[in-house]
Amino acid sequence: MSYARSLLMGGVFAGLLAGMALPALADGSHKLAGTRFEMEVPNCWNTGYKDPDNMLMIFYKDPKSGAVLEGVYLRGAQPASFSLKDFKKARIDQQNKAYEGKSHKVAKEGDTTIGGAKGNYLLTTWKDGGKDMEKHTAQYLSDGHRYMVVMWGEKGKTDKKVFDKAVKTFALAKP
Repeated sequence: MSYARSLLMGGVFAGLLAGMALPALADGSHKLAGTRFEMEVPNCWNTGYKDPDNMLMIFYKDPKSGAVLEGVYLRGAQPASFSLKDFKKARIDQQNKAYEGKSHKVAKEGDTTIGGAKGNYLLTTWKDGGKDMEKHTAQYLSDGHRYMVVMWGEKGKTDKKVFDKAVKTFALAKP
């Protein structure tokens, strides 16, 4: 990894940590800020960060259930003709490939409001090591850029209220 990229990643991670230092909100959550987006996340969840070439992902893991809540920015602007319908199809295709042979299926899909804007919602399920798993995904497009809020874990152990709050409080970060 180049020195410049290391510095950039360090700056992004420092921004994440600065955002996490914000005071807790009354309901036991805090606002993640300092990235391309912001959203409220539970205080007690463990923080992680990934920056692979095609996305920036901030994730939180529930130490009790193992459920994971992710905020994702997919790098690369899409053409103006790229729609939420295209985004949903691309996500389903990607997940089918990722969970091939694990009985992956779309259990529910529809429209949602993410941070006050039109988005789409997917609930997918699959089997992993004999466990039934589920994934809630809300997707949003802004000026051709793709954003997602994702929560996944063992079926029945993910707290959808945490996901719903992250989706409701999702916003593009202020410059």
